[in-house]
Amino acid sequence: MSVNKILFIGLSSVGDVVMTTPVLKSLQDKFPEAMFDIVVDKRGTGLYKNYPRLDKLYLKDKDLPLRGVPALLLQLWKNRYDLIVDVRTDGLAYLLRAKKRYTKWFAKSYGPHAVEDLMGVIARLHGNNPIPDTSVWPSDVDREYAEKVISQFDNKNKLLAISIGDNRKPEKTWPIEKFIELLNKHHDDFSGVIFLGNSFEAEETLDVARKININNINTVGNSLLEAAALIEKACLYIGPDSGLGHIAGAVDTPTISFFSLMKPERYRPWGKKAICISGSENDARNIPVEEVSAAIRRTIDE
Repeated sequence: MSVNKILFIGLSSVGDVVMTTPVLKSLQDKFPEAMFDIVVDKRGTGLYKNYPRLDKLYLKDKDLPLRGVPALLLQLWKNRYDLIVDVRTDGLAYLLRAKKRYTKWFAKSYGPHAVEDLMGVIARLHGNNPIPDTSVWPSDVDREYAEKVISQFDNKNKLLAISIGDNRKPEKTWPIEKFIELLNKHHDDFSGVIFLGNSFEAEETLDVARKININNINTVGNSLLEAAALIEKACLYIGPDSGLGHIAGAVDTPTISFFSLMKPERYRPWGKKAICISGSENDARNIPVEEVSAAIRRTIDE
């Protein structure tokens, strides 16, 4: 069967979007002439905009009636697809026109990790081939932005990227006092710190930045692809279990991720450069500074 047009129905959160990218990579390798329409919600649009095989993005607006499904159907019904690959599976794939559909209802997981589970949706296509790496697609403009940001640092090979964490989720977030202690303990190991994150960690980030003796820059509030370009320049990323950790894995930067309620064996950043540290009683606030310090040392020594 000739495959030229694929509809990919993706997931919502930043981390989940990144973890679906091996599915896209497998499909584009198998069908090198195919272009992709992608269904995504507001949080994921920025990650897909530079995807090289993208034809059109379709927004699923959950604030609309019936979580936006009727409005989305009206947009998609006119299209005919060779394949629909639905890693969300809320039934949308079966309401649209396609020669073939692959959904979670008939998936065969490759293993316990979420990436292995998502790849199971296309197991009949992918076969026993190795699972691809995750991906993000910063533009040249994003990378120029990152170069400009890090130009203030003398040594650009020893930069540490950090996300303090969303203050709405305290059990997932390491205390700022521990961040301050850790960074001051390792001030000779890094030439600078790049602070990343969203508006819900802005106040805590400012507090940490004021109390450390390492040159640093605050980029909280930048776009996800600008953050990806900055993390790409870092020798290490440290932060909570969040989308930025998965972005770090996708740009091949070593990560130290703090886990609380979620299981690292399922949700750790994909790849071989992730160190996951879980807090006792499912609370990242209980992770000792010494344990994170030892993880930094292991990463530096490798």
